[in-house]
Amino acid sequence: MRLRPKLVALFGLLPCTAIPPVQAQDGERPIIESLEAPALTVLASRVAAGHPEIMEALATLEARSANRSAADRPLFNPELGLELEDSAANLQAIGITQTIDIADERAARLNVADYEYQAARAGLADARRQISAELLSNLANYSTAVGLDELAETRIELMETFLELTRQRQQAGDLTQVELNIANLAASQAEIEHASAESAMAGADQSLRAIVTSQPPATWPALPEELPEIATRAIDVESLLMGLPEARVAHAEAAAAEARIDLRQRERRAKPTVGLTAGTEEDESLVGLTFSMPLNVRNRFTDEVAAARAERCAADQRVENTENRARRRIMAATERFRLTRSAWYSWLETGQPNLGQQSELLERLVEAGELSTTDYLVQLNQTLDTAASAIELRHQLWLAWIEWLTATSQTDVWLGIAAAD
Repeated sequence: MRLRPKLVALFGLLPCTAIPPVQAQDGERPIIESLEAPALTVLASRVAAGHPEIMEALATLEARSANRSAADRPLFNPELGLELEDSAANLQAIGITQTIDIADERAARLNVADYEYQAARAGLADARRQISAELLSNLANYSTAVGLDELAETRIELMETFLELTRQRQQAGDLTQVELNIANLAASQAEIEHASAESAMAGADQSLRAIVTSQPPATWPALPEELPEIATRAIDVESLLMGLPEARVAHAEAAAAEARIDLRQRERRAKPTVGLTAGTEEDESLVGLTFSMPLNVRNRFTDEVAAARAERCAADQRVENTENRARRRIMAATERFRLTRSAWYSWLETGQPNLGQQSELLERLVEAGELSTTDYLVQLNQTLDTAASAIELRHQLWLAWIEWLTATSQTDVWLGIAAAD
């Protein structure tokens, strides 16, 4: 029945070779190398260029850029006044007034707008990171669904072959009707499992198409079978934290909150208005100078400053909370990937060869008639279930790697696409 070649072909595995570990971060040098997979890189770039969430983040960044330009403009425009009086004095005068930004609110507003712009840039990087992670996760789901579907097809072929052999032996009087019924039920069960696997594969395909808003490729690119080893001690978590988009967003928002305190304090200061008037009155020239200053007596605007300080305290707490969460996520993702990768390569070294030996032994025993129908089906199902578990383990390895890339913000580096900023 050729069970072993069918099972081994499901994985398409590379030999278990030593892979250099991820090195520690050194200046601006990335801690991982770019992936040599042009099809995957092209797809990731297309998704990052046209996804609605990316477009939203770009629009937000454009708005923050416009706000920054607006904040750099003068705060007050001059005012032109005209006075005409039809009386014995026959007054005609024209004047211009200008409110003076004596507290330099313009500079304070520009600081706030600049930090908000930096937060928007980091938000764009975070959006791209999340979309790339979603794409990779769905590719992993699709590849796993394809593998399980191929395994389900193999199960059908094996069960149909075994059913035909059982019919022949039952007609020859070597097997009972009960054993033939068991073989029929096993073949029916294989058909049910195949239908379920095809449904899961179709669902994974649709999930991918939902992310790829442009024309999807004819064939989805495959994820690599070999992934680098991560040396836990080589990971400089504190250096990684400084480059994480969520940390950059939190720091920029905290800086904006600090700048907003300065803005509110400057807004408390009274803004004088000076004016110059020129005209005529009873055939005499008239020149006048005006000056006004608001008196912050009824409202000293202290509550606005207090609110800004409270917002700054909240932003500082968000920075600390964000960094703590990110730090724990990096360490957890690193450990999860290390353990999953170790289990996967242990399977390649020991489990996969044993699976092949077991499949060969089952073939010889059933062809020689030394296994009963029940025993053969039990052992065959166990072999196929082990193959399915291996496919699921490979899936978990991919997901662990994607989580590590996301936690350390190395997704774009690995994919070889341009960073958000």
